[in-house]
Amino acid sequence: MNRAVIFAHYDVDGVVDPYVIEAVTAYRRLANFLVFVSTSTSAPPGEVLNTVDRFIPRQNVGYDFGSWKSGWEAIVDRGSFDEIVFVNDSVYGPLFEVDWPGDSVACTKADYWGMVLTDTLSQHVQSWFAVARPRVIHFSGFADFWNSVGADMPKNEMIRRCEVGLSSRLVQSGFTLAGVYDGRRIPLPTSRERWEHVTLSEPVRSVRFLKKTSRWRHPFDPSLLYYKRLWHAGVPFIKRRLLEVNPYALDLRRVHADLRDLSPRWQALIEQHQDRLNAHRRRRQGGQNGAIG
Repeated sequence: MNRAVIFAHYDVDGVVDPYVIEAVTAYRRLANFLVFVSTSTSAPPGEVLNTVDRFIPRQNVGYDFGSWKSGWEAIVDRGSFDEIVFVNDSVYGPLFEVDWPGDSVACTKADYWGMVLTDTLSQHVQSWFAVARPRVIHFSGFADFWNSVGADMPKNEMIRRCEVGLSSRLVQSGFTLAGVYDGRRIPLPTSRERWEHVTLSEPVRSVRFLKKTSRWRHPFDPSLLYYKRLWHAGVPFIKRRLLEVNPYALDLRRVHADLRDLSPRWQALIEQHQDRLNAHRRRRQGGQNGAIG
């Protein structure tokens, strides 16, 4: 399998975090050609420069789709690849060793696949790990899509136009989509899954969690709620947003305990990164308070 990987990087402190280096090292084992695109640093550490085939610094315009566009344009022999993989640093992992997910029964015949296929908003492959195969790589509409990427816009609009819009365009053109975890047919959270995140010590958060995961709030984003279901399906990642924003009000102590059981090494990397982000937020809040005072 001749495979290219395009990794999109952004960091609030302008550094390449150890978890990113760990991820890039894992992708190196899968890629014949690895492109690292950063909107945060023009001088990455040697671990990155010695690992990737191409490093591209760029301005932070167009979010990750702008970075993937730069990586796409840097692959001059795109037609020679069996798969072109678009990934970013919005997830932690790979948390555990798995066979190449594209060889799974769910994905083996798909033209465009990813770790999660969902029908939130509309049927689409979540863009944090998406893979194009030859029929899509050679499709003129796919090249047209990347040519159209570039303008800055609100994040929600970028998701609607690019993440969801690309999948919709491919389906309308007759291509098949797939996900290692197919979130289109997921049932509601089980009683056990819900009670795992209800604790007497956090009554306010627990009530919020029960409200946010009630059947009336369905459909849910599986990558932000069903993290253990994804692991069981063979998705070796966890979304950073789950830990940083926690939109479903999960018990994060339980999540971190599950991560520790799964991979102590990755749990340490995650805690190190989260501590740095928290320090960054405190500095910003301190600066704002000082300005107000």
